[in-house]
Amino acid sequence: MNSLTFYNQKIISILLVGILSFGGSWLVAAQRGVPVPNIQDEFSYLLAGDTFAHGRLTNPTPPMWIHFETFHELMQPTYMSKYPPGQGVFLALGQILFGQPIYGVWLSTAFMCMAICWMLYGWISPRWALVGGMVGVLQFGVFTYWSQSYWGGAVAALGGALIFGALPRIFKYQRLRDVLWLGLGIAVLANSRPIEGILIGIPLGAMVLPWKIKWENVKTYKFVRKIVRPFSLLLLLTLIATGMYNRAITGNALMFPHILYSKKYSAVPYLIFEPLRKTPQYNHKTMAMDEKAWYMRRYLEKRSIKGFLKEFQDDITRIFNFNFGYPLAVPSLIILFWALFSWQRLWRLIMVVIIIAGTCAVMTAQPKTHYFSSFTCLVILLVTYGLRYLAVLLPRFRIGMIMVALLMIFQLFLNIRASQEPSPLFSLGRIVQSSEVGQTFTFTRQALKDFLLTKKGKHLVIIRYLPKYMVAREWVFNDADIDHSPIVWARDMGTAKNAELLEYFKDRQVWYVEVFWVSKHGVNYDKR
Repeated sequence: MNSLTFYNQKIISILLVGILSFGGSWLVAAQRGVPVPNIQDEFSYLLAGDTFAHGRLTNPTPPMWIHFETFHELMQPTYMSKYPPGQGVFLALGQILFGQPIYGVWLSTAFMCMAICWMLYGWISPRWALVGGMVGVLQFGVFTYWSQSYWGGAVAALGGALIFGALPRIFKYQRLRDVLWLGLGIAVLANSRPIEGILIGIPLGAMVLPWKIKWENVKTYKFVRKIVRPFSLLLLLTLIATGMYNRAITGNALMFPHILYSKKYSAVPYLIFEPLRKTPQYNHKTMAMDEKAWYMRRYLEKRSIKGFLKEFQDDITRIFNFNFGYPLAVPSLIILFWALFSWQRLWRLIMVVIIIAGTCAVMTAQPKTHYFSSFTCLVILLVTYGLRYLAVLLPRFRIGMIMVALLMIFQLFLNIRASQEPSPLFSLGRIVQSSEVGQTFTFTRQALKDFLLTKKGKHLVIIRYLPKYMVAREWVFNDADIDHSPIVWARDMGTAKNAELLEYFKDRQVWYVEVFWVSKHGVNYDKR
C-alpha cells in the first residue's frame, strides 16, 4: 500500500468515527428527547455558552443580582460561569450553528472520537486504530452523559488525545504540524480541566511515551529549532489568552474564576491538606446547605485515612465501570495478566493507581468520571491492545476476531439498554400564586419553562424551596442577558426584598413557585 492510499484510508476512518459519534448521539436524542439540563454544573456551562454565543467573554453584574445568585456562577465582579471556557465554547458553537447548545456537545464528542482514532494511528496498526476509534464511539461518543448532557468530559478527552497523538509523531518525524496539534491539545486541556490534566496527563505521559521515543534523536539543534521554539511560542500564546480571559472575568490575569468562586462561597480549600477557611456569609440558605451537606462532609471524610481509602476504592470502581464496561473488561484483564510478566510494565500499572490516589487527594467534591477524561485516549489504547491480543491468541478460524466483534456487540446492547433507564431523581414545583387564576398543577423546571414560553409577554418566576429539598437540583439559573430574557428565575427573599425585584420587573407576569423533590420510588419530601 502506497503512502497516499494509506493517508486517504486514515482520513476516511477518522471521518467515519466522527460521523458515527455525531449521528449516534442525534439518534439517541431523537428517541429519548433532547437532553434537559438538570445538574447545577450544566446550567453554569450553558451560561458560558450563551455568553460566548453573544460575542462576550463575560457579562456585567445584573441589577438585583442578589436574587439571581446561584451555584457555580460568579455575580461579582462580573456575571459568568466559574468553569474554564472549553465546554462553553462548544455549547456556543452549537447554539450559533444549529440553534441548540446540545449540538455543540455532539460536535465535541465527535471531535473527541476522531482525535482518539488519529491518536491511535500513531501507536498501533491502521486496522486496530479504526477498531479503537469504534471503541471510543461505543464507550464514550454516544450513550454516556458526555454526549447526552451539558456536563462535559469530551472536551478534555479531546485535548488529551491531541497531546498523546502528537507527542510520538513529534519525536519520530519532527514535523511542525504535529507541534501545532500538540499546542492545540494543550490549549484545549488547559481550558477544560487544567488541574486534572496536569496531575494525570503529565505523569501518565512520562510512563507511556518511553514505549515510542528514542531519546538519542532529540538531542539535536534541529529538534530545538523545529520543535522547541514553535512549541514555546504556542505555550506562551495559550498562557496570554488564558490570562486575558481571567482578567475579563475576575479583574486579575492570575486569578482563575473557579478559584475566586471557591474563596467567595466555600470554606473548603481546593486541596484536602489545606486548613479550612473562614465560613463565608451566605445570602441564601440553600447555598449554605450545599456547602455543609456536600463539600464540608466530603472534605472531612477525605481527611481521615478510612475516608480517603473508601474514596479511593469508590473512584477505582467508578472509573473502571465507566471507562471499560463489563464486556470490554475482558481484554483489559488480558493486558493486566500480560503486565505481571514484566516488572517494568507492572510498575506502569502501579503508577496509574498512585496517580488516581493523588487525584483523590486534590478534589474535595466527589470525583466524577469526567475528572479523569484527559487520559481517556490511553484507556482506549489499553482496551485496543487487549482486543488485539485476544485476536492473536485465538487465530484459528478467526475465532479471536469473532470474539472481539461479539464483545463489542454485547457492549453496544448494554449501552442501549442503559440509555433507556429513567433518571433516578428529579425535582418538582407547584405554583402557589400568580397573576393568572387556576394554574396550580405540578411540573418539572423544564415543563414550567415550556409552559411559560407558550404564553405572551415576559415572566418573572420567584422560587421558594420546601424543607429538605435536594439542593443539587437548583432552579434559579438564568441566561447571559437577564434583563432581556423571556423568563427570569429569582430567589424568594421575603416580602420586603421581593418588593424591589417586583418594581424592577414590573412589566413582567409574576409566578411564585414552591419546589420539592421526589425519587423514582415516590419518596416525597413535600412536608406541608
